Amino acid sequence: MQLSDLVDQEWNSYEEKRFLKDSTKTKTNDFDPESFKHEGFDDREKYLETYAPALADENRVRTELTDFTPPRLGSINNSPYQALVIRYGILRTLIRESGYSMPKDSLLETVQEWQREIIAEGSDSEFSDDDTLFHLSKAAVNHGSDVDDSELHLIYRYTELYNEQQQWKHEHYTWRDMFKRLSTINRFPKVSRSEKPEHALDTIEKGLWSLQEQALVYEVIEDGQNIVGIPEDYDDIIQEWVSYEIADENFRTMLESLDQFDSQSRLIEARETFDINTKTGGRNDRRRKSLVEAGVYPSDLLDETLTKDDLKDIVDEYGIDAHKRRRNEMIEKTIEYFERAQKSVEEGEPESELYLQCFEDIADGKIEKIPPQLQTIVDEPDKSKKLEILFERATAEIFEDVFNLSGTELLGQTGGGNVADGQIEQDGKWLLWDNKRRSGKFKLDADTRAKIKDYIDTKNQQHDVEWFFIIAPEFAKSAEQRANQLETQVGGIDIRLVRADTFTELARYWQAEYDNDTEFPLSVFYGSDTLDLETAKGALETMFS
Repeated sequence: MQLSDLVDQEWNSYEEKRFLKDSTKTKTNDFDPESFKHEGFDDREKYLETYAPALADENRVRTELTDFTPPRLGSINNSPYQALVIRYGILRTLIRESGYSMPKDSLLETVQEWQREIIAEGSDSEFSDDDTLFHLSKAAVNHGSDVDDSELHLIYRYTELYNEQQQWKHEHYTWRDMFKRLSTINRFPKVSRSEKPEHALDTIEKGLWSLQEQALVYEVIEDGQNIVGIPEDYDDIIQEWVSYEIADENFRTMLESLDQFDSQSRLIEARETFDINTKTGGRNDRRRKSLVEAGVYPSDLLDETLTKDDLKDIVDEYGIDAHKRRRNEMIEKTIEYFERAQKSVEEGEPESELYLQCFEDIADGKIEKIPPQLQTIVDEPDKSKKLEILFERATAEIFEDVFNLSGTELLGQTGGGNVADGQIEQDGKWLLWDNKRRSGKFKLDADTRAKIKDYIDTKNQQHDVEWFFIIAPEFAKSAEQRANQLETQVGGIDIRLVRADTFTELARYWQAEYDNDTEFPLSVFYGSDTLDLETAKGALETMFS
């Protein structure tokens, strides 16, 4: 159930109570989430059908996020202002996460760390005498809590006027800049009053529950489970509110990936354009890093430093959909590609980890964008064929590096004659596999069955084939029946249908639960029909108990 599909309905007084009337002093050890539940929220079906729709109404969300008006300064530690801080921190944190997914405990921890960082920066920074925003913030608290709304409104309106006069986006003031200045004068809500602000976590804990109730943190899906993350429907609204284009890590990857930013002269010109004077030791990697650290927005950088032909080369190389070829569209789509398609692994981790992250996307025929780090792995100008080769290679890498099957051999594009995409030998028994990248459900038609029979018959002339894997994103209902018919034709060899998501989930389970030096036992794959994850897990538990 996408939030955009929910009909608009009236909400009631519970939300007002959560944000305006509840105590702001509640500690985590005294906080009872059950007490936060109310009619509707504790009834899952009623919550989805009656209450969530109005909370997630697009106009309501836009009003809350875009048209927010700062509260009275005397209310800076009361619920409305805390709700703003919590919401800003949570949304800013979530939108930077690949896939917009974060467990609740990690979310609380990272948002609290975000607040601490602002405090640390504010405490160590000396704002210049001509920093009007700082002077306005300081003036607003000179009279203690007896301050009229007008002072805080003045800060808010000043930021709007200031931003209109700036040429570059990274020079704009955001809510974060106001938070930083308030923190230097001990006005940042809650956190600045303690070196170890556990009580900030209390506030976040309660605020997170409120945001869950408001359907702004959880995407609601049909199986009744919650997925932590910003609902896709509201990406544009959130990005506009937090002045966000791309995570720093993804920005660095973009600059490192694009040939256009290998040029020393271009990087020097870019640093001069944005008035960046840090030392680089004459190294391009430091020049690129300095652009990211200076807060230069990718849209400004691409617009200022690249020609239209440069941008055309980029969208062609990466297969980015910018069909109208307007300059602004090419810039926007390039940034979106590196933000949305970005996958990363920690330094020192094997290439198979990146393949594991991307496996389902590579298998899906509807997806034509290849993550940047995989672009150069396959030298093939035909993008569709390139993805097919990646699918085969990713499967082999996962079998070999994750399942520790040293007898893995990739055939596919290099093998001659009638061969499958790959093969594995273990204890004299062989597993063959074929990758089927599709945009729809794989049907296992007569032509494919004939080819697979040829693959098996050819291999069986020399070796003992026990299993044949067909790996695809999804299978049609008829595929299992046809696989069983094929088993009969090839003398009882197990024909296993393997969904791409099952393959990756089994690999993750193997990584987490078993010794990385142990070979995965292929005997787990004995059987017919579609490979079932829980059955495979049970077989492993029995073998290793």
